Amino acid sequence: MTSRTTAYNVAVGATVAMGSFTYGFGFASFSTSIGQPGFFEYFNLSLKGSGAAYTNHILGAVNALFFFGAAIGALVGGPMADRIGRKRAIQTAAAISIVGGALVAGSVHVAMLIVVRTIQGCGLGALATITPIYLAEASTPSKRGMLTGLHGFFLVAGYNISAWVGFGCYFSKNLTFQWRGPLALTALPALLLLVGTFWVPESPRWYLMKGRAEEAWTTLSRLHHDARDPNEMGANVEFVQMQRQIEFEQTNPSGYWAILSTPSYRKRAFLACFIQFAAQSSGALVINNYSIIIYTQLGLTGFMPLLMYCIFTLIGATGNLCSLLTIDWTGRRFALITGLSGCLVALILETAMIAEFVTGSHPSDAGKRVAVFAIMLYVFFYGFFLDAASFIYSSEVYPTNIRSRGVALATFTYFVSSITYVTPGATAIASIGWKYFLVFVCLTFISVVVVAFLFPETKGRSLEELAELFGDPVVLHLDDAKAEVEAEKGVVEEVEEVRR
Repeated sequence: MTSRTTAYNVAVGATVAMGSFTYGFGFASFSTSIGQPGFFEYFNLSLKGSGAAYTNHILGAVNALFFFGAAIGALVGGPMADRIGRKRAIQTAAAISIVGGALVAGSVHVAMLIVVRTIQGCGLGALATITPIYLAEASTPSKRGMLTGLHGFFLVAGYNISAWVGFGCYFSKNLTFQWRGPLALTALPALLLLVGTFWVPESPRWYLMKGRAEEAWTTLSRLHHDARDPNEMGANVEFVQMQRQIEFEQTNPSGYWAILSTPSYRKRAFLACFIQFAAQSSGALVINNYSIIIYTQLGLTGFMPLLMYCIFTLIGATGNLCSLLTIDWTGRRFALITGLSGCLVALILETAMIAEFVTGSHPSDAGKRVAVFAIMLYVFFYGFFLDAASFIYSSEVYPTNIRSRGVALATFTYFVSSITYVTPGATAIASIGWKYFLVFVCLTFISVVVVAFLFPETKGRSLEELAELFGDPVVLHLDDAKAEVEAEKGVVEEVEEVRR
């Protein structure tokens, strides 16, 4: 008998996953703003002529410092989640995101925009770190991929809703509202998250880590209650295993230095950080962040670049939804290898089309259409296979005592990789064009090989049982926990029978 994923469990997960939506919407709002004529007019920027280079540097700086803030938020968010709890850490990050979003929308010059976008990045980066931690810890072993996958789906859904908001604002006759409107709305999902989490329970594993077993059982039994299991055997079995393993793990070192100095922890960190690096090394955020500029280079004008961005993110969100519904069946390795391989094929096709038919000596409308198709093919593979799986994997491989800091390191890697590729993105796309995509082609090929040979499968196991994949002991397997719970239940029944 194993614990069951309940409707209440899913509802709690969806509420917490609003943190992922808040990040996605907040991050993508700037991508749509740079597609608005009013943005460039207000800040006196130009994409053509002598001012184009300055504009590209400004766009790079805004994105770089946003990710810098997000990286700081990730590193701080991990320890904060251990100290004050997953729930309160999410609420703190949501409050920072609200303030940051309001300030970004009120920016009156470029310098202010850069600074306050960094503040917003801190809050959003912390949310991107803590949300998948909570989702993984509140999940059942059999449906952990689905519930943790809510992070990827809600994140890209944030991209998509932001894209449609930007598309609608494009038609506003108020040029200032064109870009301020989407930025102002970034505070709304953060506010909904802050309010919604007041009815969300704390992570049962955090309660156990703090020695609060009674509260942990109350939370777990409600999250995983099964009406077909009146004696709550499934929840009891899961709880006994969690309690024993976490008690053991609490005797081990924790903290960032422990992760880097303990061989089994270091292996986990390598896998978690590498998959985040690999996802960004496929060019995901460069394509996402500068897709409107790319579509313009491909000959699309007017509202069409914004519309294509809407379609791009819709495919990504739909893919993430399909991913969370299938990944507990297909497994993590299949999803990661298939996603990276598909992205590699799409990148090669995109690079070839741009080199030959867009900037090459044989311009062709058919070639441009194939280039647009390649971008959509890319996001299909990234969304359906790679996006959610990368976050699931990096959230589940750590033991409870270092999970927050471990996920923080992985998310930090995600943001540092983003800085590395996105900062020079606008300038690189404008100056060297298709050659920039060769970097992603080469790195994605390497990533496929590394994942194929070094990444173990994690599906179907409890978080506690994953320890044996990395050479650490599992104090009590689920089967043994079940036998122990059944034995205790038998003793209790015998005592009650004697009393009668």
